[in-house]
Amino acid sequence: MQAQQQQENPVLAGFEPREGWEMMDAVQHPSGDTTVVLGDGCIMRLLRIDSTGAVLKKSDFRDPRESTAISARVLRGAVRLRAIGEAVTMVLRANSSAVMVYRLTFCLAKGYKKLWGSLVKPGMYRDALRA
Repeated sequence: MQAQQQQENPVLAGFEPREGWEMMDAVQHPSGDTTVVLGDGCIMRLLRIDSTGAVLKKSDFRDPRESTAISARVLRGAVRLRAIGEAVTMVLRANSSAVMVYRLTFCLAKGYKKLWGSLVKPGMYRDALRA
């Protein structure tokens, strides 16, 4: 059974984030490239990695409503990526309960570009929960 799983999902190259960065999620595209989302507590970064493990492009992801990166508010394990062809959909929990969804396209020259974003579920302040 394990040999069959290895044939279906072969690992072509490994990737280890730099010290201080945490891999939050990754998804493989039909081309064999992989999108990885990393966080360091201040910045959330998307990487496009080819099948040999070489980083093709890196793009910092910022909340369009603010001038700062959103990863300081993103909880560990609260980011999920899904491939749609060579594009990606990213769903994240931005604070204790707010859920955001983004559709991103990729261009080798410019990196990731947001096509659209939407607030799926607004967050609530802890004080509001006590009332």
